[in-house]
Amino acid sequence: MSRAPGVSRKALEAIDLAGDLTVTADQRPAALDQMVVVSGELVDTIKDVFAGTRVPADDNLIHAVVDARRAVSQAWGRAGQATVEIGRALNALEARLVQREERVRLKIGFERLFPFSEPIASQFRRVAQAVDSGRFSVSDLPGSYSAAYQLSLLANDELEEARQRGLVAPHTTRAAVLAFRKERARPRQGHVDVKALQSERRRLRDQRRQLVLQLLAIRKRVREIGELID
Repeated sequence: MSRAPGVSRKALEAIDLAGDLTVTADQRPAALDQMVVVSGELVDTIKDVFAGTRVPADDNLIHAVVDARRAVSQAWGRAGQATVEIGRALNALEARLVQREERVRLKIGFERLFPFSEPIASQFRRVAQAVDSGRFSVSDLPGSYSAAYQLSLLANDELEEARQRGLVAPHTTRAAVLAFRKERARPRQGHVDVKALQSERRRLRDQRRQLVLQLLAIRKRVREIGELID
C-alpha cells in the first residue's frame, strides 16, 4: 500500500478499514433483499396456476413470479394514492370554477386539457370525496380506479359488508365489486326482509284508508244527488 505525502500509515490503515466496513454494510441489504419470505400459500397458488409447465419445478422461475408479483403489488398500491390525488386536484379545480359557464366549458373541453375523459374524471372525484369523508382510507383503495369508484357507490351497510368480505383492499377488482353489488341487489333465497314488508304493510294500510274515505265521499254525494232529484 503506497502512502500519500503527509498521511501516516496508521491513518491509511484506518481509511482502508472504513472502506471494508462500508463495502460489507452495502452488501448486507442487497443480500437481505433477496431473502424474500414467500408464504406456502403463494407457492401453492403459483404451482396451481402453472401446473403442467416447468415453473413448479424451477425455483428460479418461481422467484421470478414472486418478484414480478411484488413489483406489481407495490405499483398497484401507489395507483390507489394516484387516484385520490387526481380526484382531489379535480375537486379543487371545480371548487375554483364557481360560475356555471366555466364548469360547462371545462366539461366540453376536458379531453383537450387532461389525458382522460370527463366521465372518468367524475369517478376520480367521487373516490377522492369518499376518502376525504372518511368512508375508507387510501391504503384500502383498490389499485383500479374503476374498482375504487364502484366501492364508493355502496351504501354504508353495503360498504361494511364488503369490508368484512375483504373487498375493500388494494387487490380488489372491478368485476368483484360489481358481482357483490349484483348479489346485494338480488333478494336472497329464503330470506324475509322484515323492514321491507313492514313498510309495504304501512303503505297498503294508508292506501286502504284513502279508499275508504273516497268511498264514503262517493256515498254522500250519491245521497245528495238523490235528494236533489227527488
